[in-house]
Amino acid sequence: MKDFASEMMGVMMLAIGLILAFTTLFLAITTVINGNTKTIAMMRVFGYSQKECCRAILGGYRPLSYLGFILGTGYQYGLLRLMVDIVFKDMRSIPAYEFDVPIMLVSLTAFIAIYEILMYVYSEKIKKISIKEIMIE
Repeated sequence: MKDFASEMMGVMMLAIGLILAFTTLFLAITTVINGNTKTIAMMRVFGYSQKECCRAILGGYRPLSYLGFILGTGYQYGLLRLMVDIVFKDMRSIPAYEFDVPIMLVSLTAFIAIYEILMYVYSEKIKKISIKEIMIE
């Protein structure tokens, strides 16, 4: 694919994808936490630890996010394969497009690291939810 696209196009596509991904992730996590502030406050009143609150509120999304990464990777590979095999099939000297496993493993590792760091940051935000402020509302 490097023969058909400039490096600048790759950088732009990467930047757009990362901006969209992080924006979606921040919105999703913030919405979940803001929607469950009363639940978190009540759990803390009943003696649940921060770890238990985080597991109850955010823990269910962890397997879904990993599944989303796997499905998204397959979807992107399928789209690129379709484009190369069908759209560009009449063009000469089209290089074979193969799945790049090492790059996928680097991406998976980066995704897991960033996701877990964000979960830690938002678990600290859960710890700072004031029970008094929730009760005043």
